[in-house]
Amino acid sequence: MKKVAILYSEYSPLVDAIKYQLSDYEVDCFTMLENLEKYDLIVQANFQGEFSGNSIKCHHSLLPSFNTKDPEKEAILAGVKVTGITVYYTNPEKIITQYPIFINSETHYDDLKRELSYLEQTIFPLIIKKILNNEWFEIQSLLNKGCGNFCGGCSQCNH
Repeated sequence: MKKVAILYSEYSPLVDAIKYQLSDYEVDCFTMLENLEKYDLIVQANFQGEFSGNSIKCHHSLLPSFNTKDPEKEAILAGVKVTGITVYYTNPEKIITQYPIFINSETHYDDLKRELSYLEQTIFPLIIKKILNNEWFEIQSLLNKGCGNFCGGCSQCNH
């Protein structure tokens, strides 16, 4: 059985979404760096610390744009019309996939942050599972399956 470590600084719905999607795997959560060599994959979920090893992470912008601690604010201030999320390996930094969203002139910072968080909770866990299973994927095909299958019982995916 593959083992996954989730590094996080503050518990969030993202951690729950990842754990739900990876229910077939051994998943341990850490708030500080521990003995992580025994894990097949290390996932950073809102982890604010420094980790120099290879892991998978999700960022609220289309990297390399707005590689900051508050990319939503930077996107709004720059007046861009497209942003999104990027899922990537951290060391060496390599983009796995990106998913864009459009920003209209009336988009508020809080709305953008909420939409990007929703995308992160939907897409990131699915991609992690595909990587663990060594499966090919297209980002759009993942999203055509209702809510992402991590909800545990919504009307969109008939669980």
